[in-house]
Amino acid sequence: MSPKANTIISIFNGISALIFLILCTQAGGLIFNSIYLLLKPDGAKDMYLGNDIEQLFSLSQLNFSILFLLTVAVIVLKAYTFALTMLIFSTLNLVKPFSEEIALLILRISYLTLAVGILGFIAFYYSEWLESKGFELSSLQFWWDDNLAYLMMGTIVFVLAQIFKKGLELQAENDLTI
Repeated sequence: MSPKANTIISIFNGISALIFLILCTQAGGLIFNSIYLLLKPDGAKDMYLGNDIEQLFSLSQLNFSILFLLTVAVIVLKAYTFALTMLIFSTLNLVKPFSEEIALLILRISYLTLAVGILGFIAFYYSEWLESKGFELSSLQFWWDDNLAYLMMGTIVFVLAQIFKKGLELQAENDLTI
């Protein structure tokens, strides 16, 4: 592998690690603040990142819990996606790039990104439904505003996983003929 390729892979691995840490911090902050909110309900107006959800929490803890679980699921799945991305960068061998492990990781990433997109759409439409009932939740939209991008990315990564799988088959066939 060329030094330039190694450097680029290291940079991408570092960026993936940074995004992973940010997402883990966000998920941890949401979980901590939600548990704190259950113990001290008057803290709803000062929820994590300034999201004022006091009205939703005080009128419907069930709807709050559903929205919270959807949001945390989206963030955790995003974090897991970047953890798998870091794993790809650390195990990638550009001399012989097609391996079962990499193919499986790429396929898992495609499923995860599709799940993020789908859960993001569910959370978006659920919050829209809650807003139609009179709850103000516009400040929460940024948690799942990229769901369409994740659906598209999941589709593209799935296609790439299938191409990678075919490359793995061709590499195995080539190894047998030598």
